[in-house]
Amino acid sequence: MKFLLSSIGLLFCSQLFAQITLTVADHANANDTVRFSQAVLVPLDLQVTGPNSNWDFSQLVAQTQTLKNFEPLDFNSFLIIATYGPIAATPYRASYHNPSTALPIDQFSAFLPIELSNLTQYSKRTTSAITSIGYSIDVQGQGLPFKSDTIETRYELPLQFNDTYNSRGYTYVDLNPAADIKFIQHRQRTSTVDGWGNITTPFGTFPALRIRHDITETDSIYQTFFGQGTWIAPPTFQTTEYEWWTNNKKDYLLKVIEGGFGQQGQGVTSIEYQDQYLGLDAGIADLNQQLILSPNPCTDLLFFQTPLAFDYIEVYDQLGNLVQTFINESLVGYLDFSAMPTGTYTMRFYSTKAQLFRKLIKL
Repeated sequence: MKFLLSSIGLLFCSQLFAQITLTVADHANANDTVRFSQAVLVPLDLQVTGPNSNWDFSQLVAQTQTLKNFEPLDFNSFLIIATYGPIAATPYRASYHNPSTALPIDQFSAFLPIELSNLTQYSKRTTSAITSIGYSIDVQGQGLPFKSDTIETRYELPLQFNDTYNSRGYTYVDLNPAADIKFIQHRQRTSTVDGWGNITTPFGTFPALRIRHDITETDSIYQTFFGQGTWIAPPTFQTTEYEWWTNNKKDYLLKVIEGGFGQQGQGVTSIEYQDQYLGLDAGIADLNQQLILSPNPCTDLLFFQTPLAFDYIEVYDQLGNLVQTFINESLVGYLDFSAMPTGTYTMRFYSTKAQLFRKLIKL
């Protein structure tokens, strides 16, 4: 009997720490939902990885929660259906779409006589890859699609320990004739499965693979708000995304983002993990929509209006250095950026209830 119990224990441990393989079945499809908790930012040791690793993130504390919906294509826009629907070219037939903040449309809406809203990213799911195939933007409530000229591969499948892949994405968005605005987004990624083992979060303990994505994004923006039309080339934006995946959970168990902007030291700007419902749905998307910054781009004074009183506002440069802090207890006011050098910055609005991040262009 002791031999039998020992054998069962060894079998259990070997299964718990066995290497796993990620396939398309482990990724969400249309109509799936995944609940995430956004954690309070804390320093994390992201260097621990490799074979048979043990990642313990049980100390994470949920701050807010969101429900991620993988939406199927609907028929509210003929142009979107024609671009991403069943009659589209094979690489552009979308499997689902999600809301996105990848393009700074909110920064230009204040200058326009038209309304820009609902930036949406479209994805394609196949047995060999999960790809980003383009966007749509609502202009005066009408959805306009902009497919990517070069399709970025987010995940090559199947994925196992030590797998590495490179991909790039190029998307050109021209809002003419509705508005004289153009965006060019160029992304380059190198992704490596650099560890396997066991991960523990407040959601539980799971066998996992860790995927590291090193992403470089170069954006160009054309605008005509300040005299003759000019192209603005913000500094290169670099991030590293660490993701831990297991089987049959539809999305990553844990995702940590650092680089480009963030906290001093580790430079961690985002931590979120799959979780059970905790009643913390604070509507980060709603808070983001209610946060007003104007004008953006700015030259000196920046007007802000926030949905709640933030304890302080931090400003980071493109290298992730904290360059300015505003102590704030107001819902509305002005911030003086007249002494700041020209460039692109990230603003972090912090309170114990929520954190919001917003890009700022200083002219």
